[in-house]
Amino acid sequence: MKIQSTSFFFAGTVLVLLSIVNTADAQQYKLRQSTSVSGMKSESTIYVKGMRKRTEGGGFMGAPASPVTIEQCDLQRTIKINDKKKLYYIEPFSKQEEEVIDEDAKPVAVKSKPVPADKTKDKTGGVIYMYQSITDTGERKKMYGFTARHVWSTQKIKPSADACMMKDSMVIKTDGWYIDLPQFNCPVRSYSGAAVKGGQYQPDCKDRFVTRRSGKGRMGFPLVETKTMIMGNGAAKTSEFATSLETLEFSTMKLDSMLFEIPIGYQETKNEEDLQEKMDVNALMKQYGYDKADKMPAAVDPDAPKKEGITRIAVLAPTGDESLQVEVLQKHLVGTLTSDKTEAIVVSSEEEAKNYSCDLLLTTTFTKVKQASKVGSLLKAIKNTDPSAASSFNIETSLKLTSVADGSKRAEEKVSGKFDGKADEAAMKALDKGCGQLLKEL
Repeated sequence: MKIQSTSFFFAGTVLVLLSIVNTADAQQYKLRQSTSVSGMKSESTIYVKGMRKRTEGGGFMGAPASPVTIEQCDLQRTIKINDKKKLYYIEPFSKQEEEVIDEDAKPVAVKSKPVPADKTKDKTGGVIYMYQSITDTGERKKMYGFTARHVWSTQKIKPSADACMMKDSMVIKTDGWYIDLPQFNCPVRSYSGAAVKGGQYQPDCKDRFVTRRSGKGRMGFPLVETKTMIMGNGAAKTSEFATSLETLEFSTMKLDSMLFEIPIGYQETKNEEDLQEKMDVNALMKQYGYDKADKMPAAVDPDAPKKEGITRIAVLAPTGDESLQVEVLQKHLVGTLTSDKTEAIVVSSEEEAKNYSCDLLLTTTFTKVKQASKVGSLLKAIKNTDPSAASSFNIETSLKLTSVADGSKRAEEKVSGKFDGKADEAAMKALDKGCGQLLKEL
């Protein structure tokens, strides 16, 4: 009887252990999600294990992929990694002084006062007021084996006049479906922490945050989410901008713990900008439709003898606005100015134009590249998005052709107007208009 009881106990223990192992494995996930911003889409792969999350993201509009991010919620920090450069950057979770007022909670008898900041170290800033309301609609549905909640939320952010981090008011409306992942209980990072580097961050000036919360709903891990952001003070200055998130794949798998650690042999950098990669010009050209052979003119060999009856134009990189991708625009000009009677090449100086037996030199100057809305300024406050993703731009540019031989002006065209698309795309359309007129004059 004792042997039978012992066997039963052993069998039960094995079942419990197997259950624990299976549960641990079931709490490790891989997701593939797509983010859409102003018609541009970017996919990211997310791994979750316990209280840690790893995100491997793609880039927008030909831009390099974002650095890998590892959220170590148990250590209250985020690790950002560039595998190509073998560099990493540590960003502690925001520990800025914040007073949270839960309007739905019952008042407590004693409330401890926050420790005042050391004013001898930091310059006093203003106050960022954040009003957050979360509403659980009560709708539920099964998504990837989880019960998802349909939740609405509204966050109103209003800075005082002397605030350091931001000057305009902002409203973020969110509509999404959220689930709870076992063990993953990472603190939600507020707008204040996410927008510091994209806004008007001043390291010697500290704002105080006051958050007022209402509503009994709670969010969680997003599977589907739409955010509408409204920025400005008053109807005349308000602009809207929307992003959407959807989950394309959700699976359970056993993950290596080293995915969530700093890679061995990598060096730490104290400057996050060191992780950024340069824009891939060829990828960006493809983004604008130059991936087909019939759209991309054959490259001209500058060392080859110039063909008889052909005018060779040397194209300098456009100047006047550092936010534009001048290499892309320079190549675009070369393609636009190449015809049956003209050929264009990229040069870096007037001297180089002479060496390549060019007849004309094109100089392009942008005197105005202004967004037709405030979408761009809003995007600068959001990490991992393209700051030039506005719907249209007001552009003023001048294109001038001069003789390489004597420097005399042969033709000049000024372009001014509103052009649709992102900044570089709108600039290309303005250049197309100017080049068309120049070719007619030639």
